[in-house]
Amino acid sequence: MPSSSHPLNALVGAAFAASLGYGFLQLLLSMLAKLPPIDLESGSLARGISILVRYLLVGSVSLITFMFVMVGLGLTAYSLQLLGERLTSSRHPS
Repeated sequence: MPSSSHPLNALVGAAFAASLGYGFLQLLLSMLAKLPPIDLESGSLARGISILVRYLLVGSVSLITFMFVMVGLGLTAYSLQLLGERLTSSRHPS
């Protein structure tokens, strides 16, 4: 296995991370559309547990979505950096 990185490998990783981020975004939007409203007439303990579970679900899926999107953007920037390094090294052979 070669030890040097290739811009295409970083782009493949970026595409994979971005597609996972998009999938989690679709999951988040569908969760937000289908979660039932919180019943305000229910007991305070039940309402508190319902709010806690909703915040944990929506917050964790939001965090996962953000993480995969940022990894995709970072890998895209890394592939551009690798491409720039390869272009400058091919222009100025040492």
